[in-house]
Amino acid sequence: MRGRRDLSAVMANAGSARMKKIIFDKCYAFSGDAELEELLAESLDLYADAGDREPEVNVRIGRAVPAYKPSSINPRVHETFERGMLTSFPTVDVYWERAGDDRLEVDVVIKPRRGIRRTVHKLLSMEYPREAEAFEQILHEFVLVPSVYFFKDVVPIHAASVAIGGSACLLAGTGGAGKSSAMLALRDSEDVGFVSDDIVVMSDTARVNGNMAWPKIYGYNCVGNAMKSEILAGRGWIDRAHFNIKNHVNSANVRRKMSPDRLYSRVESASVPLSRLYYVVRENVPEICVSELDLANAVEMTIAVISAEYSIFHDHLYWEKYNALATGRPAMLTMEEVTANWRRVLTTSLATAGRFKISVPFEVDHAVYQDSVTDIVVTGMAA
Repeated sequence: MRGRRDLSAVMANAGSARMKKIIFDKCYAFSGDAELEELLAESLDLYADAGDREPEVNVRIGRAVPAYKPSSINPRVHETFERGMLTSFPTVDVYWERAGDDRLEVDVVIKPRRGIRRTVHKLLSMEYPREAEAFEQILHEFVLVPSVYFFKDVVPIHAASVAIGGSACLLAGTGGAGKSSAMLALRDSEDVGFVSDDIVVMSDTARVNGNMAWPKIYGYNCVGNAMKSEILAGRGWIDRAHFNIKNHVNSANVRRKMSPDRLYSRVESASVPLSRLYYVVRENVPEICVSELDLANAVEMTIAVISAEYSIFHDHLYWEKYNALATGRPAMLTMEEVTANWRRVLTTSLATAGRFKISVPFEVDHAVYQDSVTDIVVTGMAA
């Protein structure tokens, strides 16, 4: 795989040499345990190398717990330190710290899951994940996306995104609204490039930064096309049986992942200017229709959706504020600061873009939906 080849050329010594990548228009430097090198490289392969640029974020990833001494622990999953905090999740612990030069230092501890426990987890999961798929999800969802909260010039948006003609189109909405289905319907066009599947990061200059997290393809995304054979290609019989059984029971409760460059002929990891934002909304309408979306509503809808989608991380920001108040020290970051920053960035950036709502009936044929939204997006971007 390209990631494995790239890593061997970049990292001379496991755990000491650094790999630098441009992610969300920031420079991230990565180092890690030797056993995680190949996984790290494969997960970051589609991002551009940073060259001589100085890192704004240092990420160390491994299995050893760093020697941080907490100043308070309330609740048990949230620890505070002199210049940072711990955010703890079922699969990973992430230690965040501000260095003296304001650089963000991040220690990531992967929690072990072996033997019967690991097997049972895979069988019960939606994905039956391969090791690389599980690793890249941890890296993107619990480290890379949360890291943008610590910068004032960017905001995460719960949206699928493609680039058409050098500009970005965002398909936003709540989970299950149909964002990924519409995006996947666009992939066969030579003019379309992948930008993001689930979370995209936008700057205060209205530029959309690519998120190379692997797209999640649900069972219902495979209706009426060749996606099922693509996502199951090369997988073992247990993996395939797991998908087929769960898909038969409920196509919304099973999914698989593929690297973006396997799905799209072009990927855009660098930033592209925002052209249009479409919110896909399921509501009581007789047919699919499009209407303009007010700027204030677009901003508040965006904040509401990302707040719900990342509530597990947001809980830690509320706990960080609680610990700061209880111990009389400054909080590393609070949800109030984050929300105020998001509102400022979104108000500035979305004002320059076309903003629309795609109203979709509760019940609509999947193929009809894909064709209609594809036509709306392609026609709108060409206008």
